[in-house]
Amino acid sequence: MLTAVCIGYIGPVNGYISQRSELARERADLTRLEARRDALSAQLKALERADVLEARARQLGLLMPGEKGYVLKRAELEPPAPAPERHDDGLWGWLTSRF
Repeated sequence: MLTAVCIGYIGPVNGYISQRSELARERADLTRLEARRDALSAQLKALERADVLEARARQLGLLMPGEKGYVLKRAELEPPAPAPERHDDGLWGWLTSRF
């Protein structure tokens, strides 16, 4: 009889333990999501300031009315690659470097 009662408690105890671990995971997720919400709220509040809004618009490539925009190609921004050095040794290297 005592054995049957003990066996009857195994299922609910296992359910209780698994729900406790799931609750801990959900609380950790909730904490993470609340922190993200707070960060996004701070960013949204910062966008109400004109200087922050202008800086963000400039990052996106937007211009103020009346300004002129210029597009620079990436190749124009990078210096040309240096010529490879020749390391010829011996008689043929000496000969080919002369001609």
